[in-house]
Parts: sequence; structure tokens; C-alpha cells
Amino acid sequence: MAINREQTIERMRAWARRAQSEAEYADTRADALNWRGQAQALNGVASFLSEQGAQLDDFAVWSQVVADREKARLAWIEAQEGPNVDSYSGRVAGFDVALTALKDVDNVVWPRFEPHIG
Repeated sequence: MAINREQTIERMRAWARRAQSEAEYADTRADALNWRGQAQALNGVASFLSEQGAQLDDFAVWSQVVADREKARLAWIEAQEGPNVDSYSGRVAGFDVALTALKDVDNVVWPRFEPHIG
């Protein structure tokens, strides 16, 4: 059963609320930062979908969210030794969750790993 964008936005906001609740009750600072990062990414995607993304087609939305995930992933890689590593890893996870709610325009399960030939 396909869901529309409004339902997708509400689903992401509900997941973000859940992540924020998990952050409040986390046992460690690292876990709290990770959950907050997830909530931030999910809320960001929901806001994007309801604002500038509302006028975009599925391919453009998908492309933007994947690009935002890649930025978060690169920030996470750079921060491997810093105090924000848990927040960045949570953001990447949040984008992964968001992408499960978005329709993959190629009907291929994300993430895709292209084999390197040669």
C-alpha cells in the first residue's frame, strides 16, 4: 500500500519524536547524541518535504535526500575522533530511516553498491 507525501511527512515526524524520546532516556551521552542526530535528520527531511520539496518530483526529492545523507556521512567520517561523532552517526542513521519511507524512483532497495570492475 502506497502512502502519500503527507503521510510520509507525518511518519517521519513520528519517528523523530520517538528518537527524541529515546535521547531523553538514553543511558549514555553517546547514545543521546546518536538519537538526537536521528531526530534532527528525520525532522529535516520532513520539513524539506513540506516546504521546498513539496514542489519537486519524486526523483528530485530522492536525489536531495541522498545528497544530504552523503554530506552527513562525510561529516561523520571526518569527525571520527571528535566530540560530534555520535551526533553525525545518528544523522546518517536518520537519513537511512527517512529513505526507507521515500519511494525509490528506480524501485531498487537503497543503498546501492555498484561493483568495481577492473
